[in-house]
Amino acid sequence: MRRNNIAFISLLALIFLNTNKTTAQVSPPVSMYYLNEYLYNPAVAGKIHGLNLGLSYKNNLTGSNGQTVGNTITADYGWGKNGFGVFVNTDKDGLLNVNRFAASYAYNIQLSETGNLRFGISAGVTTLKVNAGDIIGDATDVLPAQYDDYVFDGDLGAHYSTDKLSLSAVAPNLRNLIYSDNVSDGYNYSTFYFSAAYQVLDGPVKLTPKVLYRGVDGYDSIIDAGINAQFAQNQFNLLAFYHSSNNVSFGVGFNLLKRYQMQASYSLPINNNLKKYTYGAVELGLKVNLSK
Repeated sequence: MRRNNIAFISLLALIFLNTNKTTAQVSPPVSMYYLNEYLYNPAVAGKIHGLNLGLSYKNNLTGSNGQTVGNTITADYGWGKNGFGVFVNTDKDGLLNVNRFAASYAYNIQLSETGNLRFGISAGVTTLKVNAGDIIGDATDVLPAQYDDYVFDGDLGAHYSTDKLSLSAVAPNLRNLIYSDNVSDGYNYSTFYFSAAYQVLDGPVKLTPKVLYRGVDGYDSIIDAGINAQFAQNQFNLLAFYHSSNNVSFGVGFNLLKRYQMQASYSLPINNNLKKYTYGAVELGLKVNLSK
């Protein structure tokens, strides 16, 4: 009976894993759009000279407090034409812990007075582990051990920017170049990113629309379209995004002493079917430049 219980719970974990594939990738961190682009593009590492630290916390509100929580920590350093970065992501998804650790290198080429082209690469490891301590059942059952694994991974990115224009192209999750078999960890299912942003208004109010087109393995590609409005000499900003995955996101941010950037955002589904499984996500983000 106890063995049947743990087998049933493990099956639920697998179902939950597939559900969170959608949650994690269909609804990525809002911080990545403006606050910390290094979250999806390794070429942005070191774009701002000096040492930069980034933190984000995201809680997907699925009806059980703390059930699906994601945390990211980034550190990047710009020095001359070189950029260096490290990225740590930890996700607790019910019975599962999915963690990613990666290091990045970027190189920039000055094409004109304002035009800058950057190339970046990341390499690291992703781990997947069942929280055995949360399972009530036979500790000798072999099923949970089957989901204690790791894979090596990497990302390639390019980024071009001027004083107003920003373009990115990213090939994430290059594990298929390393492994002959199709490897999945329940989290990293993104297949590509293309983004474009252009500042259309520069004055007391700055407006920067952005469009991001991204692929998700096994799902329709997603378009994110939004705008960021900056006020009071960039000390305060509001942003809003529509996602073709039937979600919308809103955020507010503050920039203190041109050194500390803080952002709070809320994402919510606008599709009744999605509302059956989640009623949104709350996210807090912080970015600090320690060299200013």
